[in-house]
Amino acid sequence: MTDQPVPASQYSEEVVVGFAGPDYRDFVTSGGERLRPRLARSLDLAKIRPGVRLLDLGCGRGEVAVHAARRGAEVIAADYSPDCARLTEEAVRMVGWVTPEAARVGSAGSVRVLLADATALPFPPGSFDRVTLLDVVEHLVPWQLDGAMREVRRILKPSGYAVIHTVPNRWALGIGYPLLRLIRPGLPRDPRTDYEHQVHVNEQDIVGLRRTLERAGLASRVWLENLTLEQARWQQNSDQFADLRGASYGFFRTPAVRALARLALRTPLRLVACNDIYALAWPK
Repeated sequence: MTDQPVPASQYSEEVVVGFAGPDYRDFVTSGGERLRPRLARSLDLAKIRPGVRLLDLGCGRGEVAVHAARRGAEVIAADYSPDCARLTEEAVRMVGWVTPEAARVGSAGSVRVLLADATALPFPPGSFDRVTLLDVVEHLVPWQLDGAMREVRRILKPSGYAVIHTVPNRWALGIGYPLLRLIRPGLPRDPRTDYEHQVHVNEQDIVGLRRTLERAGLASRVWLENLTLEQARWQQNSDQFADLRGASYGFFRTPAVRALARLALRTPLRLVACNDIYALAWPK
C-alpha cells in the first residue's frame, strides 16, 4: 500500500464526469433535480434543515452541495481538485444562483466553494453542525485519512456529526464477488477498473473504518447497506457504463435476482454481499 497521496490531477473534469456517466448526465439534464440513491440516502442521514452549517468535504461534482442548500443548509463545499471545485461552482450556477460566493435559495440555503486540504482545514474548532465525506475515504492513504478524521473531529460542534459513505466493502469484493461470479460467470474477473486501481488506495471494511474513527477521537456507528439494488432500479441507462455497473445493473433489475438478494441480506451473508459502508461519527 502506497503512502503517497493521489495527485489532484487524477480528478480532472474529464475523468470524474466520465466515471459518473449517466448518473451525472441525469443530474445535469434534470437541472440538478435527480440525485442517485447513495447520495440521497447520505443526505437523509445528515438530517439537513434550514440553518444547518455543513461542510461537504470532497465535494466532487457538487450534487450534494446543491441538494443540501436546497434544503436550507449553509454549505461550504471543499475539494483539493481544482476541476472538482469548478464543477461544483457550475452546479451551483446551473440551479439558478447568482454566484458561488453569495448563492441563495429560499431563506437560508447557500453554497461557498473552496480549495482545501482535508488534513489541514481552514476553519476554527466547532465550526460545523454536519460534515459529509461521501466516496472520499477510499481515496485517502492511511495517514491522510487519519489526519482528515482528526480535522473532522476538531471542526464539528459538540452536538454535530459526520456522515461518511465509502465503497467498496473490501469483504464484498474479496469474498462476495467471487461467489456472485459462480452464478453469473460472464461478469469481469476483476471488478475494479484500471482507474479504480489507481485511486482506490484505502478501501475499507466496517472493522477498519471503526478503528480509524476511534483513533481520531470520534465515537461512531458503522454499518453496511446494499444500495446496488436501488441504483440498478434507479439508473435505467446502465448500459452506458463501460465497467462492472454496465455488466451487472441489468442483472440486478431482474425480479427473481432482486428477491434472492433481499433474502440474502437478512442473513450473515450481508457481510460479504453489501457493498456500501456508512458511518455516523461524532466527537467523544
